[in-house]
This record gives sequence, structure tokens and C-alpha cells, in this order.
Amino acid sequence: MPEQKRDYYEVLGVSKGASDDEIKKAYRKKAKQYHPDLHPNDANAAAKFKEINEAYEILSDPAKRKKYDEQQQGTTQRRQAPNGAKTATRTPKGGPVDFSQMQGGFAQFFGFDPKTGRVVDEEKVSGQKKNPLDTTDLFERFMGFK
Repeated sequence: MPEQKRDYYEVLGVSKGASDDEIKKAYRKKAKQYHPDLHPNDANAAAKFKEINEAYEILSDPAKRKKYDEQQQGTTQRRQAPNGAKTATRTPKGGPVDFSQMQGGFAQFFGFDPKTGRVVDEEKVSGQKKNPLDTTDLFERFMGFK
């Protein structure tokens, strides 16, 4: 299984909204703390130093940081399904879905209003169209004329 990388903001000890100066100060402090010259023969310090450099390389470049933030946002939205499959949770961009608006579309598509039981389009309900390949109705609705 591939090694799970830590959050770069966490590595440098800054918040996600940190400014470039805050990131630079945090990097310098951490790099000095774990520099291999100060800790010779310490593999843990060398690995930590490498991780700090990697985090700074991404977070100091605005384009790389934006891409990283977008990837992180997508990763945090993934959830583990009960059967072990990965699924992504998504929220509609316009806010919560208002299902009451779907009623008109349902009636137009299926030919009847499910709330009232009223038949809107007898042809769709009966299933008997004169020509099953006739798309005139669709064309007229799409173009907006009859």
C-alpha cells in the first residue's frame, strides 16, 4: 500500500489560509530545526527535512498551492462505503435541491401530474404514438415553434 502523505500545511505548522510570509517563516524555522547538518546520522531528521522541503516547494508557488488545495478538497470529500468501495460525496453547487420544482418536469416528460393524477399528455400516457420514430414534437419544443 502506498505511503500516505501528510498534509503540507500540517507539516509546516501553518493554517490553510496562511500568507506567503507565514509559510516562509514556518519553513525556515522547521528547516533549521531538522537540518541534516545539525543531526548527522539521524535518518528520521533527514526524512523530516525532506518532507518540509517538499511542503514548502508546493505551498510557496501560488499555482502549485492552488492545485494542491483543489486536490485536498477532493480527497477530503471521499468517504469509505460499507463494502469497502470508495465513493465521493457531492453537494449541489446551487445549494440544497428543491424537489418541488421537479413536478412540472415530471408531468412534461411522463405525461401526467403525480400529485393530482391529472393526465397532461394523453399520447405519452397511452404509449400510442402515431410513428415511434417521429421526432417532430421534440424538434418543435426544442426550437420553440410549431
